[in-house]
Amino acid sequence: MFISLLVILAPILIAQDRSVLPKRDQQIKVNEIYIIGNKKTKEKVILREMSLTKGTYISRNRIEKRIKSDKINIINTNLFNTVSIEILENPEQLSIDIFVRVDERWYFWPAPLIGIADRNLMDWLINREGDVNRFNYGLRLTQYNLGGQNQTLKFIGKVGFEKNLLVDYMIPFIDKNQKHGLGFIYSYSESENAAYITKDHVPDFFDSDIINRKIYFTSSSYTYRPTFYNFHKISLSYLQSEVSDTIVHLNPNYHFNQEKKQSYLGLSYNFISDHRNNKRFATSGTFVEASLENVGIGHRNQFNLSNASLKFNVYTPLENDFFLANGIVGLYTFPAQQPYFNYQGLGYNEVLARGFELELIEGSKFFLQKNTLRRKIFDHSKDIGNFMPISQFAQFRMAAYLKLFADFAWVDNYPNYKISSRLTNQLLYSFGVGLDLLAMYDMVLRLEYSYNSENELNFALNIKADL
Repeated sequence: MFISLLVILAPILIAQDRSVLPKRDQQIKVNEIYIIGNKKTKEKVILREMSLTKGTYISRNRIEKRIKSDKINIINTNLFNTVSIEILENPEQLSIDIFVRVDERWYFWPAPLIGIADRNLMDWLINREGDVNRFNYGLRLTQYNLGGQNQTLKFIGKVGFEKNLLVDYMIPFIDKNQKHGLGFIYSYSESENAAYITKDHVPDFFDSDIINRKIYFTSSSYTYRPTFYNFHKISLSYLQSEVSDTIVHLNPNYHFNQEKKQSYLGLSYNFISDHRNNKRFATSGTFVEASLENVGIGHRNQFNLSNASLKFNVYTPLENDFFLANGIVGLYTFPAQQPYFNYQGLGYNEVLARGFELELIEGSKFFLQKNTLRRKIFDHSKDIGNFMPISQFAQFRMAAYLKLFADFAWVDNYPNYKISSRLTNQLLYSFGVGLDLLAMYDMVLRLEYSYNSENELNFALNIKADL
């Protein structure tokens, strides 16, 4: 009742004569912080994202900036559809009360899984001629905000082109100060179809009536988040890959030293500094990710692979609803000579140059530079609660951005890998136009038409933002 009364009076008190308010450089005390709308989320999860805390002092000329940054931090937890922060000022006591109003998202997603086994939609449509036998079917269960503490539990089970079981559990904090966390992953997959070599930048598959490939993977990680924007992770993993005699015969370099089975430990360190205004579709801020990894620990025949990678994106809002995004991605792997199973490059893990969706460009080192200029066409949100019984889906959003883009890349080929070298050791480039469509829950659909350095015109349909 008390909080409701304060919310009603807040606009009246805020609108009072500003002449009686303290000077902008005077220190004001944060008296109370009230969280409204968090039916499941624990208050401490929201307060963890706020620089404004109860009992602290702040000058009036910094309040607006701090409220803006705190709102972005809360939004970027991906726990809420909308977030608003309002203040109730008490000029006589030089204090403010803060009201944080949130609208929680839907947290449990049981969904049938239907997807292609290939790297992207265009790879499946063109390189695999839309073969319906390359579909995977199954079930995906995702529980976000488990226990109201922003924990995430994922389960994926699928059959079809390949069989796969995945369990992923993330605990963002295990301590009172919410800085230390843990993560666990287990995955098993098997398939009668196995890509055993890449010919002219297109993987070649072998298929038979027996299992040709099995992969076990498990990982435990420790995370440390000392500030709002910086994130450290150390992971210890175990991987075992096993293939049939036929795969080894077709490609003796599939595993190290012509082995049917390759198993080893891996140790990695990952650092992220994330200052984006929206993690899924940013229009301002910066993002930095750096990682170091060594795999092959404990391999009996001294197999070893180390790599270092860097990703750096800058998002710049311009005038008249224009937005500029620039990014670089780089990878350095050593030693350069590696078994095929451990090959990396452009086209793996959604790291690709636009205009080259059909090609898998493998190499021990690569550099990718991406540029996008967007113009917002419209961005509309509508409350459809009158006919939507589930409140978490009551806010419908649709936005569209027209864009121009240009990408540049260089990939160093693996030693003596002439079978797939047409696009390596040379400057690659592409440019084009596209349309980004955004929907509720920050879903992104990209339509792109490009021209590349191979004098090819390409149309691509993708999901997730390009930068």
